[in-house]
Amino acid sequence: MEIKTPHGDDASQLPTIEQVAQHEVYKNQYVTVYDDEVLFGGVVPGRYLRILERDNKPGAGVLARCGDRYALVLTYRYPTSAYEWGIPRGFAHGDDPAATARNELSEEIGGRPTSLVPLGLVNPNSGLLAAQVHLFLGEFDAEVATPEDEQEILKVRWVSLDELLTAVAEGEIDDAFTLSAIALASAKGLLDAHRR
Repeated sequence: MEIKTPHGDDASQLPTIEQVAQHEVYKNQYVTVYDDEVLFGGVVPGRYLRILERDNKPGAGVLARCGDRYALVLTYRYPTSAYEWGIPRGFAHGDDPAATARNELSEEIGGRPTSLVPLGLVNPNSGLLAAQVHLFLGEFDAEVATPEDEQEILKVRWVSLDELLTAVAEGEIDDAFTLSAIALASAKGLLDAHRR
């Protein structure tokens, strides 16, 4: 397992959690769950739970934009027992995150973008998931709201940037993928032309 270090830090000076053995305890078409034996600091034995999504292939999420409006989808999230507004997103459809992004847009809002701009990567829950998700800004020529997956997607709505940011500020949107996509797009200056 490759160990990444923070920028500028000497890896030899940082404490480690060393994998001694990995034990696959569950697998289905979406995830593989491991209950690994580890050593903390090279001395203290312990265990760590680790979940890989779709053979550790990256998922994708897309902040879809048409003019100055952004698409949100309403889904029911079983793990949290809650309805959630957020950007279209999903598990990997293969090795190409951009292809996954286009497929998710077709499934969740009913159309493909004219362009995709990579925003960056997000680690959804690095304490449990060994996963990264590629985030994109997807440009559309027209607002589409005819999801192919009508069992998962309950509703599609297009909102202005002001409405989107207000929904974030008021806690109506708490989905980590959506918050990350907005933050990355803003940090890259991709939302500036749409602010009032």
